[in-house]
Amino acid sequence: MNYTLHQLRVFLEVIEQQSITKASIELHMTQPAVSIQLKNFQAQFDIPLTEIIGKKLYVTEFGASIAEIAEDILKGADLIKYKTKEYSGLMTGKLKISSASTGKYVMPYFLSDFAQEHSGVDLTLDVSNKSLVIQGLRDNKVDFALISTVPQNLPIEEELLIPNQLFLINSAPTLSKNKPLIFREEGSATRAAMIKHFSNDNKRKSITLTSNEAVKQAVKANLGYSILPLI
Repeated sequence: MNYTLHQLRVFLEVIEQQSITKASIELHMTQPAVSIQLKNFQAQFDIPLTEIIGKKLYVTEFGASIAEIAEDILKGADLIKYKTKEYSGLMTGKLKISSASTGKYVMPYFLSDFAQEHSGVDLTLDVSNKSLVIQGLRDNKVDFALISTVPQNLPIEEELLIPNQLFLINSAPTLSKNKPLIFREEGSATRAAMIKHFSNDNKRKSITLTSNEAVKQAVKANLGYSILPLI
C-alpha cells in the first residue's frame, strides 16, 4: 500500500461529515479534489470503504475499522511532529478557535503576537454563525470561542476582549418607513438584537443576508437599512 497522510485526513473528514461536499468545505478543497483523493485511497482496497444509498454516503463496516486505524496513524504523525518541536524548545500542540462572523475583524489582531511567539502551535480559526460557534463549544470541538453574547446554561470561563457596539446604519441621512430592513441569517446575534429593536414593526418588508459584508454593501446600494457592529 502507498497511501498518504493527506489521503487519510480526507478519508476521515468524509467519514465524519458523511458528505464529500461538506468535507470539501471543512478541508478548504474543491469537491473534485476530495473525490479524487478518496478514490485514490479506495483503490488500495478490494473491499469498499463507503457506499452511496439514495444519494447519501454511508461508511461500510470495513471502512469504519480502517477509519479507527487512520485516526491512530494521524495522531502518531502529529505526535512525532510535536515531539520534534518540543526538543527544539518550542511550545507545541493544536489550538482551535471558533469565532462568530463579527469576530473576524478583530480576532487576527489578538492572535498575531501569540502566533509569532509560539510558532510550534498549529492554530485554526473557524469563522461561522453564532449558533454553530456555541454548538462547537458545547460539543468540546473548540478550545476557545469568540461571540458577542455569553451563552446561557453552559459552564464556561469568559473574558471580555472588546465592547460590541451595535449601530443603525443607512445610506441616507433620514430613515424611510418604506425601505426594507436588512437582517442577518437565523442564529446570528446581530439578527436577534435587530428583531428585538424592531419588535413593533412587523409589517415592514425584510431582506436576509448571510454576512456583515453583504449587509454593508446592500445598505450602500440603498436596498434598505440595518443594524451592524461598529467594528
